[in-house]
Amino acid sequence: MNNPAGKVTDKVTVSARVLHEVRSPRPACLPCQTPAPTSADLRDYPTMRAMRVYAADTSIRSQRGGIVTIALPFEPLTVTAPPATVLRGERFAVVLPQGDAWTKLHGMFDMKPDSAAILADSGYAPSLSDPRFIVQMVYAVASDLYITFRRALGREIALGLRPVDTDDDGAEIWQRSGCFELHPWAMEEAQAWYDRKEARISFGYYKAKQDAVGYAPGSRVFTALSHDVIVHEMTHALLDAVKPHFVTPTNRDVLAFHEAFADLIAIFQRFRYADLVAEQITNARANIDALDILNSLARTFAKTSGLGNTLRPLSGDLMYDTVGEEPHDLGNVLVQAVYQAFRVVANRRIDRLVDIATNGTGILPPGALSPSLADEIAQRVSKTARIFQTMLIRALDYCPPFDISFFTFLRAVISADIRLVPVDDDGIRDAWMEAFRYHRIFPTDGLHYAEEQIAWDRIPEDTKLRIPALSFSQTAFAGNPGDLLPMETAVTQASEVATTINQSAEWRAHLGLETAPDSGKHTRTEIVGIRSFARPGPNGMTEFGTVVEIVSRTFGGRDRSGFMSSQGACLIFESEGRLSSCAPLSPDRETRRQDIEQYSVSAQGARSWSRDSGNVWKLGSDIFAGLCIR
Repeated sequence: MNNPAGKVTDKVTVSARVLHEVRSPRPACLPCQTPAPTSADLRDYPTMRAMRVYAADTSIRSQRGGIVTIALPFEPLTVTAPPATVLRGERFAVVLPQGDAWTKLHGMFDMKPDSAAILADSGYAPSLSDPRFIVQMVYAVASDLYITFRRALGREIALGLRPVDTDDDGAEIWQRSGCFELHPWAMEEAQAWYDRKEARISFGYYKAKQDAVGYAPGSRVFTALSHDVIVHEMTHALLDAVKPHFVTPTNRDVLAFHEAFADLIAIFQRFRYADLVAEQITNARANIDALDILNSLARTFAKTSGLGNTLRPLSGDLMYDTVGEEPHDLGNVLVQAVYQAFRVVANRRIDRLVDIATNGTGILPPGALSPSLADEIAQRVSKTARIFQTMLIRALDYCPPFDISFFTFLRAVISADIRLVPVDDDGIRDAWMEAFRYHRIFPTDGLHYAEEQIAWDRIPEDTKLRIPALSFSQTAFAGNPGDLLPMETAVTQASEVATTINQSAEWRAHLGLETAPDSGKHTRTEIVGIRSFARPGPNGMTEFGTVVEIVSRTFGGRDRSGFMSSQGACLIFESEGRLSSCAPLSPDRETRRQDIEQYSVSAQGARSWSRDSGNVWKLGSDIFAGLCIR
């Protein structure tokens, strides 16, 4: 395109993805062994479904807290008949493999999850080999994690969205699967991964290489029985649903962030189980640094596959500038930084209780820890873990839509927390900043480790940057504001948001959309997300608002992906449609292009980027292949 510099050349359009993040009817199920109950029948069922699972690791299943009961909102579960055996709910489908090798398994797979006896007994009994329990565990842990994300973000999450192609202008074409699939017996391999193309998670099984509690060498180990593995891979899927461009490797932190975020959510999810934490606290005599299972990650998987006592160390002195670029290794720096901040805050709260219990001496008497003290400490530690996990998830709405870095994520964490907790009485934000400083995760733009500098600038309340279509008074919600909108409402809202931005010089200037691309290039600016939320705050009040994500990509020249010269922003609106916060990318497209090109020729970047015969950069098609549990 030949356009004079400074002339407005492109309009904001709405990505097809936005119109897939809507309410959709439940897909029709295949012929069932257990038919779905009618609406009248549902009155005879409980409001919550209890399911037993392994809390963290099968090696501690006989200890207090080793097996926990998860309470999930009741939904009918149907089981389709062989050869395509599937446990199906509204959101998830747990799929068994087909083929002659599984004939025996199908014969013993008589699963009736909605029978009165099974409901009354909190599901099937924990087992290392019963396929019914393996299916139950995968479904329960995945569903519970979805609820954790939904509660933290204050809205539903549209799982199963995947790009299937691009049009001539570079716009991605999206599809959404009916149910997100979980495959507990996907392959004979010590591995598990999230597959965006198929909207599924595949869990492997393998023969134990060495002795671990409950497993003799050569016995079969299922990764789908590891709480950590399920949560880790499910987090990849949920993060991809919330931030689909966080897998576009524009700098060395991007893929490492995906891995670290999945590890951190898995770590903190286990701390939600108070009995497990109390047992660990008792064994460690209130020393959080001496916790056994809670200070390791996927321990049974690590031991039986020959990797040692833990998949990755949660505590240590890894430094950002010396660890290298491999995503798992680099991501472990972020894991250690956040876990260090958690330990600081948790230890501070433990010390207060110990001071009270010891009349101020801080020295516990010899012998076993008092059960009452252990339980009280466990409650404090579990609450601290929930706070940190919620901070991690809520920060996603304060991150730019792509090009994430570790320090940018710290800015998002601080920005989101200040909005909900203006005064940091417990020093939680200080602990985050000090931990990042310790692990040498430094800012690149001269900022200090002070929350008033790190947080995104607040938009003045008298700003004229408003979008009437985002006012809750004008949105036809079909229930809770955090529920997905009906298609008709979503189309109307998205169209009006785009029109407001296109017709407002102030909006275009604020988003940096006024400058035309160079000759021979064209820019495509899309709204890639419009998501209303209703979030419970720590003070008991509910926060209402809307998140809007905009991505502007420039195609042509030496870049086929559109990301090398790109910009974007994540905008937070109040419930009356006023802009209150903006997480921007640097508007300097040329600097970004140079940075991404430099990364693309690095050893790690070259795994994702390549140049064709015309010296034009393009992205690989299966970035998620490198994001797995190991």
